[in-house]
Amino acid sequence: MAEARQLREYVPADAPDGATPAAPTLEAGDLTGGSTDHTVWSCAGNLTAVRSIRARVREFLGRMGHGAEALDDAELAVSELATNALLHSRSGQTGGVMTLFLRSEGTRLRVAVSDQGEREAEGEYPREDGEDFGRGKLIVDSCATRSGEYWSDTTHVAWFEIDETADLS
Repeated sequence: MAEARQLREYVPADAPDGATPAAPTLEAGDLTGGSTDHTVWSCAGNLTAVRSIRARVREFLGRMGHGAEALDDAELAVSELATNALLHSRSGQTGGVMTLFLRSEGTRLRVAVSDQGEREAEGEYPREDGEDFGRGKLIVDSCATRSGEYWSDTTHVAWFEIDETADLS
């Protein structure tokens, strides 16, 4: 709801049909109390979305002044979260949507991936004996200061935070 309200603020009431108003741009220095970004991907089971998600995380957090080590850790961890969302939730099925939330505040960054909850039986990725599965949580935990997940009736959100010890400039 709040997102739709924010979008309406940028659309002039007298804009002609089909006109696309220019969204305002913000520089990192113009923001107080941290900076937030989020993007919604229509995924339709396409694992190539993970590449775009990694790039979005690196670009945003780099623009916010986070160091190379934090960028590498965030990129690896978000790859795991996004891949899991596509493989194991309805977000990876036809018509699926996944949302990426990024937050940067000082030396702390937070990344969350929201998916559409449990996958329907059709098109599941079965686990075969001997296959590599189950290491994603370990990877995220090794990259992050904190991580977790929570569910609602219709969504699952997996998140992590990284606290940088180096001084940001």
